[in-house]
Amino acid sequence: MKPFAHISARNLQEAIDLLKAYRGKARVIAGGTDLIPLLKRESLPSYPEVIVDLKPVEGLQYIREDADGLRIGALTKLSEIAKSPIVREKYKALAEAAEAVATPQVRNMGTIGGNLCQDLRCWYYRYPHQIGGRILCYLKGGSTCYALTGDNRYHSVFECYRDANRPSACALACRAKVSVPLYLSKVREGKLDEAAELLLEANPLAPVTGRVCPHYCEKDCSRLRLDEPVAIRSLERFIGDYALGKAERFFKVETRDTGKKVAIVGSGPAGLTAAYYLRKSGHQVVVFEKEAEPGGLLKYGIPPFRLPKGVLEEVIKAFKDFLGVEFRLKVQIGKDMTLKDLMGSFDAVFIASGAWKEVRMGIPGEELLMDGLHFLKEVNSGLREAPGREVAVIGGGNVAIDVARVLLRLGAKPTVIYRRTEDQMPALKEEVEAAKEEGVKFEFLTLPIEAERKGEKVLLKCVRMKLGAIDHTGRPAPVPIEGSEFTVEYDAVIKAVGEAPDTSFIPEVFLDEKGRVKVDGVTGFVGENLFAGGDLVTGPATVVEAISAGKRAAVFINQFLSKGEVTVEEPKEVPIWDKVNNACLGPSPRVKAEKVPVSQRGIEVEDVLGLDLEEVKEEAKRCLNCGCVAVSPSDLAVALIALGAKVKIVGPSGERVVPVEDLYVTPRALIEQDELLTEVLVPPVPDGASQVFVKFRLRSSIDFAIVSVALLLIMEDGICKDAKVVLGGVSPRPIRASLAEEALKGRSLTPESIEAASQAAVKEAVPLSMNAYKVELTKTLLKRALETIRG
Repeated sequence: MKPFAHISARNLQEAIDLLKAYRGKARVIAGGTDLIPLLKRESLPSYPEVIVDLKPVEGLQYIREDADGLRIGALTKLSEIAKSPIVREKYKALAEAAEAVATPQVRNMGTIGGNLCQDLRCWYYRYPHQIGGRILCYLKGGSTCYALTGDNRYHSVFECYRDANRPSACALACRAKVSVPLYLSKVREGKLDEAAELLLEANPLAPVTGRVCPHYCEKDCSRLRLDEPVAIRSLERFIGDYALGKAERFFKVETRDTGKKVAIVGSGPAGLTAAYYLRKSGHQVVVFEKEAEPGGLLKYGIPPFRLPKGVLEEVIKAFKDFLGVEFRLKVQIGKDMTLKDLMGSFDAVFIASGAWKEVRMGIPGEELLMDGLHFLKEVNSGLREAPGREVAVIGGGNVAIDVARVLLRLGAKPTVIYRRTEDQMPALKEEVEAAKEEGVKFEFLTLPIEAERKGEKVLLKCVRMKLGAIDHTGRPAPVPIEGSEFTVEYDAVIKAVGEAPDTSFIPEVFLDEKGRVKVDGVTGFVGENLFAGGDLVTGPATVVEAISAGKRAAVFINQFLSKGEVTVEEPKEVPIWDKVNNACLGPSPRVKAEKVPVSQRGIEVEDVLGLDLEEVKEEAKRCLNCGCVAVSPSDLAVALIALGAKVKIVGPSGERVVPVEDLYVTPRALIEQDELLTEVLVPPVPDGASQVFVKFRLRSSIDFAIVSVALLLIMEDGICKDAKVVLGGVSPRPIRASLAEEALKGRSLTPESIEAASQAAVKEAVPLSMNAYKVELTKTLLKRALETIRG
């Protein structure tokens, strides 16, 4: 166990003050039956710096009854509750639940407050020593619930849980934070309009990224532990194109005009994304672009066979015609008008001018080399002639690969020269594979060191490299091999070794000593009313990273326009309760998007074809709809929800009283880090009500519930007038079996009605690969509980 400070709180206020002072780095201990084992096994997401002991606090250990019902102090022992004559007589289900908790020793130590606030149960979370060591599962702040595709015998059969701020492994990997499971669930339901709305909320350039995104999401897809990842990019392309086909609906502005004006410098992915969200917020947006057509890198830097220009044109049209974004073309900031002028004319300015300045190699004869990004720009502007037959392309990134593939389509024979090995290339692996398939030649571990003119040819002198020690990039550094120099003759040489942002138009006050924009890395705020983002700030990155930058900038520009300041707020947990897509827990083949045969590929022909609707529906079914499937272990919560109990929570802002059911809006009890649960309030049980708590566990005197059931039935003349059926151990939170409740109401307890209620209780169950038995167990326990009441 790691060391921590231990502080015994003398009173409630001192405990609250300590929790507030340590700001999330303190944990409370009462009985210790849950926390101590978690600390020993290092199960928690982060280790606490201090443990605040509540045991010395007086006035929190009592059981008393008044006109409002039963009051139980949070430090009351479970054994006291189980033995209390008042509880046993009037609140039988609660007494039964307390008696059912673990062992006599645990009941003598454990408290009602601790039982309600105890952490979830999952082998992967709680018992890392049994699975080979600690893992970063979803509950620990990781991206994946390992039980979903692993050993899930004791896990949820009803719901899974996600925090909207970190929805799933794929969404966390996505730079734009697209909640993939959310919109794919709508595809499975046949609700394409809703799917499109959800996708565009996170990524307004989905028709683009559905073609050129490096799909980081697929690399983290949970299906990789079963077979192959969901073809997310192909699905995104279909839904993005679907939305573009209904642009008048999906790109309209429904917010009232705020009267604020925002200027955006640059119409690439970062600029367009910011424009989308700012217009959706009701601001007037003007995009300034120095070129003749908008689109930035999307228009001039990506070949048409990867991103057809017709798709981009439709996106720009939607921005103009339906969003109402204004584009002012052939306007160069710093030449046609100053940035200061722009800042004076608009309420906010966002610079997203990208990185277009070529990086120099610093070798003799470099002036003989062509620039890769400039070459792509010329091709995208209509150039259809190669600069020669034999052409060398220097570099290993996406620009180098795009240049080489374009050269092939123009009739040249390109050779890509890269100083490292193939597996160290920063270019997308699938693009490298496509280039190899098409016939591009590669020279790895080769470094150009000099170029000179020989008539119409360029002589490129190179040296062979070998891998040395690990460098600052985390990769083995390429080291020249002495005496390995050689020279090759080419018709042209194109370098694509990187690009840098041009900041020459930005006033010096906003630049550092190296000429880089002085910008807050989180908010994008530069100073006054100026913001910056995208490749201008980070250097060359992917389209989806630029989208993320534009999206983030829009958030803080909105904040600036509404509040006059920019602040970063800690995101609060936003619960999403959903169901695992258990129909696809077994292996299933991934859809393969059709590719144009190599012999038919050209500049204007898109290489990869889209999926049809049926393929999209089938592939969407492969999404597991990931979420945490741990279970809530609290027995008392199940009984208290059935009894309609509430809890009192005290903190710096005072006290509040909430139903026990609302305590589990998130899997962990919804109590702020500086709050304490101090009291449980149980209303009087109605006359004529029957109550019962039953539980199944593997070892009757030790284990937590595999399934538990609590009932409260109000009967009149043999007819059920009202019913509460609560299930435990079957979800990350205790859940009301509302369908079972409806099945009981208005009926007498007969074998038929009991059977109907038990079937209704599990109608919405979605068992995992190894826990279908819990569905049958739930039905059996509910029948047993109802039979007990029936007598």
